[in-house]
Amino acid sequence: MVKSVVIPHDETRPPRLQEMPDIGAFQEAVDGWLEIIGVPGMGATLYVNEAAHRDFAPLNTRAMALTWLYAVDPMRHPLLFGDVVLSGDGNDGDVPEELVGDVFEASEFFIDVRAHAGRLWRETRAQFGTVFEAAVWCMLLTRSARPGVQFRIRPRVLSSN
Repeated sequence: MVKSVVIPHDETRPPRLQEMPDIGAFQEAVDGWLEIIGVPGMGATLYVNEAAHRDFAPLNTRAMALTWLYAVDPMRHPLLFGDVVLSGDGNDGDVPEELVGDVFEASEFFIDVRAHAGRLWRETRAQFGTVFEAAVWCMLLTRSARPGVQFRIRPRVLSSN
């Protein structure tokens, strides 16, 4: 069993944590044959339907945002279509706990900025309720900022006290 995160393309359906017993479970989750995409910066592997792009499946903006946030080279696979499964590295690794925490546990996300060659991160006051929203805004800010400016997302889990 491999602990994985399934991210539906339909944003009205929430992501879910799911145990995948075999390759058939991955195929069922993405509704087809698998294309396997390694994402070393995430310590994860993406499983997508290999025909989703060709069959005009909807974009999966949430999976794209997470990939952009954690990947070393996010533009290597900039477009993801259909439902996506995130697992760990290799054939039998669980999804990294950091991803599980960001998707299911953190309740607030802040965007910080650092100027070119700067050492200190500064809070931007941009605050979001999901990692997906924060990652999309990080992408937009990165594309509109001058070269060398860096952005990061800082999660915060609210205590249940």
